[in-house]
Amino acid sequence: MRTLRFQTDIELFAAGIGSAQSLFISVYSLLERKRDFRNILLSLFFLAVTIRLGKSILWVYLETTPQWLINLGFAAHAITGPALLLYLWHFLFPRRWHWLGLVHFIPAILLLLGLNALTQEGFWYAGGYHGLLFHQLGYSLAAMVLVCHKFWKKNPESHLAKTTILWVVALVAGTAVFQILYFTNYILGLTPYLLGPVVYLPFVYFMAFLLFKNPGLLQPKSEEKNSTAKLTNGELALASQKLMQLMETQKVYLDPNCSMAKVGQMVHMPSYLVSHVVNTHLGKSFPDFLNGYRIEAVKQKLLNPSYQHTKIASIAYECGFNTLSAFNAAFKKNTGTTPTQFQKSH
Repeated sequence: MRTLRFQTDIELFAAGIGSAQSLFISVYSLLERKRDFRNILLSLFFLAVTIRLGKSILWVYLETTPQWLINLGFAAHAITGPALLLYLWHFLFPRRWHWLGLVHFIPAILLLLGLNALTQEGFWYAGGYHGLLFHQLGYSLAAMVLVCHKFWKKNPESHLAKTTILWVVALVAGTAVFQILYFTNYILGLTPYLLGPVVYLPFVYFMAFLLFKNPGLLQPKSEEKNSTAKLTNGELALASQKLMQLMETQKVYLDPNCSMAKVGQMVHMPSYLVSHVVNTHLGKSFPDFLNGYRIEAVKQKLLNPSYQHTKIASIAYECGFNTLSAFNAAFKKNTGTTPTQFQKSH
């Protein structure tokens, strides 16, 4: 009896801690200073897990659990799958939110509307719980397929950082284990009822650790930023022409504090678009793009008799360079020789 009691206490403790940790992540995601619908989906997912785990604890240890609270736990269970799938879909393949995404939550909404009407014998034991478990298992499989598609997609732009991969894998694996163990308990009768919450505990702590160490996970790239790769060749050519015209007419490269953000403001383009155009269409980094114009200006002055007695360092500073080391490196990279050798040879 003492061993059984100890095991029961361990199950209760593990399930309770997992529920509390899920609630903490839910609040943490919701309060992220950069509000994003993906964070709301993530917060909704962990809140649903919290309620589902709480329902499991009450079901086992409180015989007088009201029926509406049991129904609330099942409604939360119905939310977990859609919330996670939609979060992963928009996290891995950034796009704008569409209201049709709410269709996935129709079963959960119907369950919430029936909180005071659904009974165990008349609904849950009559096939309702079977349907819920199969429904959620389907969403878990869909999430795994989605992640595999992202990882195996042969596209350089599909590369993910190691932390992001760990985060996604932990989310999918933890939820899949959570759903499968509930499934094997009721449908197959193979596992204890609280094994799901207990096994879920290390996953939720690992996810919390990743979030706290890498808060950037709650700041996913926007659809607008990723859509730059979809610009047509004509649009790229027009944007690069604007950038080159700005350099040639206004000579903004002479400003040592010239930055991508300043250039973007002058041509009415966001900085990420400036970077994309320079990298993709011109085949350069933005610093090389700027330094190319600066080196050309330096070369003209080095060949101009009026600057014959001007120090090369002064010319470099006049043409927008901040340091001599940066100037010498850029000049060598651009011309294959040093400024002094260039001046002498010409």
